[in-house]
Amino acid sequence: MSDNLAIPIEAGVDDMPSTSAKVTDTLDKVTEQDFPMKVTEQDFPMRETKICSIRFNAFTSAIGFVMLWGFAAYCMVDPKNANTTLTAWRNLVSRNFTWFYIGANPAFSFFLVYITYRYGDIKLGLPHEKPEFSDTSYFAMIFSAGVAVGLFFYGVSEPLWHRASHWFVESGYRSQDEVDQWAIMLTAYHWGFAGWSPYVVMALASGLATYRYGLPLTVRSTMYAIFGNYTWGWIGDIIDGFSIVTTVAGVCTSLGLGTMQIIAGLQVLGLLDSDSKTANVVVIWIVTAIATVSVVSGLHYGIKFLSQLGFGIGMVLLGLVFLMDNTVFLTNLMVQTTGYYFQWAIFQLPFWTDAFGQLTDGEGRAPIGASATWWLESWTVFYMAWWTAWSCFVGLFIARISRGRTIKEVVIYCFIAPMLYSIIWFCVFGGVGIRQARQATELNLLGSTYFNNTAHFQVDGNPTCYDVPQGSVETMVGGKVTEIFVNKMLGVTPVCEFDSTKSTAAMFNVLNSFVGFGPFLTALSLVAVTIYFVTSSDSGSLVVDTISTNGREDHHVIQRIFWALTEGLVATALLVSGGSDALGALQAASIVGGLPLCLFLFLMCISIKQMCEYARANPDSTKLPDPSVGGWKMPIFGGIFNVIEWIVSFGSVHEERITLGMDKPTSSQVVGFFQGLLLPFILLHSALSLNDPRGLNKVLNLVTSFVYFVLFVAWIVFYSLGYSNSGYSALGWVCFLLKACILTNVRLSLRRKFAIRGNIVGDFFASSFAYPQTLYQIVEQSKASEESHKENDEYDA
Repeated sequence: MSDNLAIPIEAGVDDMPSTSAKVTDTLDKVTEQDFPMKVTEQDFPMRETKICSIRFNAFTSAIGFVMLWGFAAYCMVDPKNANTTLTAWRNLVSRNFTWFYIGANPAFSFFLVYITYRYGDIKLGLPHEKPEFSDTSYFAMIFSAGVAVGLFFYGVSEPLWHRASHWFVESGYRSQDEVDQWAIMLTAYHWGFAGWSPYVVMALASGLATYRYGLPLTVRSTMYAIFGNYTWGWIGDIIDGFSIVTTVAGVCTSLGLGTMQIIAGLQVLGLLDSDSKTANVVVIWIVTAIATVSVVSGLHYGIKFLSQLGFGIGMVLLGLVFLMDNTVFLTNLMVQTTGYYFQWAIFQLPFWTDAFGQLTDGEGRAPIGASATWWLESWTVFYMAWWTAWSCFVGLFIARISRGRTIKEVVIYCFIAPMLYSIIWFCVFGGVGIRQARQATELNLLGSTYFNNTAHFQVDGNPTCYDVPQGSVETMVGGKVTEIFVNKMLGVTPVCEFDSTKSTAAMFNVLNSFVGFGPFLTALSLVAVTIYFVTSSDSGSLVVDTISTNGREDHHVIQRIFWALTEGLVATALLVSGGSDALGALQAASIVGGLPLCLFLFLMCISIKQMCEYARANPDSTKLPDPSVGGWKMPIFGGIFNVIEWIVSFGSVHEERITLGMDKPTSSQVVGFFQGLLLPFILLHSALSLNDPRGLNKVLNLVTSFVYFVLFVAWIVFYSLGYSNSGYSALGWVCFLLKACILTNVRLSLRRKFAIRGNIVGDFFASSFAYPQTLYQIVEQSKASEESHKENDEYDA
């Protein structure tokens, strides 16, 4: 992990790299009047391959191509084993990293509140730039790219799912009213701040880097404040390549959900008999073809128009359902859910890992009242992973359309407004779904109680739906006629209980309950889902095109088509491998793919803060300073790792990186790395001795080195014995952490001595997981300081 986490505000800002791939940072052709302080075209030393008029980063594109197409081929050739492997990966990540996924999300949310409070007036662009899109178009595009397909898929079904299985329900002492309200609130939590915080972190980091400081619109640019000129080499290539993979994985999850929803709607309309794999594949490729046409037409035509159209249709559908059902009940539910959200979904739920509920039998699981162990993994962990996997795609897309807006505006439109809209959406559709499910249960009970037949009101051929009498129902009770049911909502029938085996039909059950309007509403929802489906695909393709071309925005049509087809292929592969459990395969892809990206988002938070600090101190500057100025002589990610640059460049390293010594490791760096890896205590003693030229702490240095040696050996021995007894593994980890603490203290002391920027967190991670590099780093820094002192002494003499 980098320790150059702070941008040197006092340093110069003209040390930017130049040459190689030209990356224009203008959003579109604009006039000088619109953008009086335009960012000029910059050159960055990134890898670029040119074939005719097609330009792309071969290494970055190869990462995405090999991983995505290889994965798709594996899923199609051996779908059974592929699904088993995906499930095993998902279980492994969920079992070991639930705490990380759950804890990271509120950290992002609180960071956004802090950054908005401190730096809300800073623009994603130059001080005098104005927003390119109107507020309505801006929100419509954000919403369409961010969550739209999912709202239709989960709008009714998720609250109904949450009426069972989780810890709140299983407690055994909650009333049905409490359970149903909690179901709505849980859904709103998943789609509120929790869903949008990763998006906004990515958007702010990329928007500031690109439109404030003229860096390419790629994920790697968000890391410049940390990695400096290494951003344009192999490190940046890997970041961008992996971002392509996670973007496509996240988009394909959405495409899969959209396909399943469209298939269910076509079945309701009687246009399709079954939801076979063939039907799913056909739908995916029809929509992929439409999305390809849209992405080829560009941002200002296809994507903008479709986003506005889809959002408009969604609003019409939302308004109709709100007014056709029990409007007073739904309004009450919105107000009540808002209160619940601010009470529970700000502090408690974002940190809820269901620790006791995740204990299995034999580990101390509660005999009664414990939630199903699958629930948290299938819902909250999946959502946190899905949002993270989508953050590259949605975050870069938001940055792409946010030029000229302040941080405060971005947070309001992309963080606060979507949360409020989600509450409204789920209260309407989820509220109607729950109300009708309760009414169906009521009719079931009436049939059993008064007619000795639970199916008395049941729809023929559909055991979960009930016809609602369109008048009052009377029967003989105790020898006299008694009114047992009064219909206060004429024109709403049938109503359905939730069938978990047909969860995709839940939305259409609600829409078809409005007599005379069912087919129209169903068709309208299918149009909206298809449009949102297309906007997710074309927006994702646009972002992947941008990343694979080093931030260029003038992509060749062949590139746009290629990545759009790649998304369709991977989505098809996931549905084919998943079979009957297609949703499980989609969830597994997001949970596994989002894990490394979650760490990147934390680094982006650091980068955002540094860029904001520099913007506040230097409001007229359009270039970021080189973070290596005033840093370690050899960064943690340099040294021996420079060999990767030489390998991926096939020996032809860019001349600028050769000048900066980033082309390949020196012999001393290679020897130093392996000495640090195998004999770390020797390097530690060398570093301590170099910083104690008078020998005042000779004994202490020897003792410190000896203790480090003992802990190093004990770590290896105990960890090796851990296969026979887990207690030895625990001892091994303790030794590992103790030796890391020793090295952290040494590094911290030397960093302060040499006035090198950094923090204790960076010191600890470097000393723990990159200890060979850290040891050689402090030795090299100490030698450089000693040589500098000698030169100064000679000069003074």
